Amino acid sequence: MTGKFQNSHLLCTLKSLLRIGQQGSTKGVVWLLVAQWGLSLIVSGCSPTNSADSTVKAVSNHQGSAPEKQTVVRIGYIKGSLSAIAKERGTLERELTPKNIKVEWVGTFPSFAPVLETINAKSSDLGAGGDIAGLSALSGGINACIIAYRPANRKSEGIVVHADSPIRKFNDLIGKKVIVNRGGISEHLLLKLLEKENIPKDKVSRVYMKPDEALPAWASNHVDAWAVWDPWVASAELKYNARQIPLPAQVPHYSLYMVDRDALKEKSEAIREIIAILAKEAEWLNKHPQENQKVYQKVSGLPPEVVKRTFER
Repeated sequence: MTGKFQNSHLLCTLKSLLRIGQQGSTKGVVWLLVAQWGLSLIVSGCSPTNSADSTVKAVSNHQGSAPEKQTVVRIGYIKGSLSAIAKERGTLERELTPKNIKVEWVGTFPSFAPVLETINAKSSDLGAGGDIAGLSALSGGINACIIAYRPANRKSEGIVVHADSPIRKFNDLIGKKVIVNRGGISEHLLLKLLEKENIPKDKVSRVYMKPDEALPAWASNHVDAWAVWDPWVASAELKYNARQIPLPAQVPHYSLYMVDRDALKEKSEAIREIIAILAKEAEWLNKHPQENQKVYQKVSGLPPEVVKRTFER
C-alpha cells in the first residue's frame, strides 16, 4: 500500500493506471481477494470543497454537552471482497465507533455493477469492484468518482476450455462461443486480445452471462470457452478439469473504489477514514495469509481446494 495521494487530474490518473498496468505492476488483485492487496488513494478530481464534515471527532464524554451527530457511511460490497473480509472481522466497526462513525453494509452482491446501481440510487455511499464496470458507469453519467484503486494481478484472469477441447491457442477461438460478463472485465479481456491479434470481434461469438450462471452452462458444453477470473477459473479447473489456453498478451485490470460525490461532500473525512482502515486491513491480510484464507473461505463459501489454488496465484 503506497499511502500517497495522487495529485493528477482524474482522467489522467485513469490513463496512467492502465498504462502502468501494461508496463508491469503485479502487486494487488482485482475485486476478488487473492494473495496480495494494495491500495492507493486518488484525491484530485474527487476532492470535495467546503465539506460539511471537514473533521471527524470522537464522541464527547463531557457531561452536559450535546453529543456529536453520528456520521453514517453505507458500503455496498461484493461477495469475497476486501470489504466482505473487513465486515466479517468487524475491523471498521471496531476502529470507527469511537470516532462516532457508523458503517451500514449494503449487499452482498455478485459483481460491481449492482453495487454501482446502489450508489447511483443513493442507497450506498461507497463501493469497490472491477475497473471496466466502474469506468462504464462513469461514462454513463453516474454521480460518483474514483477515490482509490488496487493494482492488477495478471494471474487472476484467463480463458478456460474443457480438457478435451480442440482449442489450444487463442486464435482457435475464431468461430467459437465464449462466455463473458457483459460490459465487464472478461468481455474487455476478450475484445482487447482480439484487437491485439487483428481478429475482427464478430469472428468470436460472445455469450453474456454472470459468473455464477456461467459455470453450469460452460460445464454442460453449451459454449466453447469461458473468459473469467479467479476464483471461477480455479473452480472450473478443479471441479471440471478445465485448462487455460495461453493468451497472446496481458490485459491487466484494477479494482476501483468509487464514492457518491454528494456523500463525499457530506462525509469526506469519514470516507477517507474508511479507505485508510481498509488499506491497513489489506496490509494485515498480506502478513497473515493463513488467517486470510480462513476468513476468505468463510465469506466466499468456496471449497478449501478452490481457495488454496486462488491464493497460490
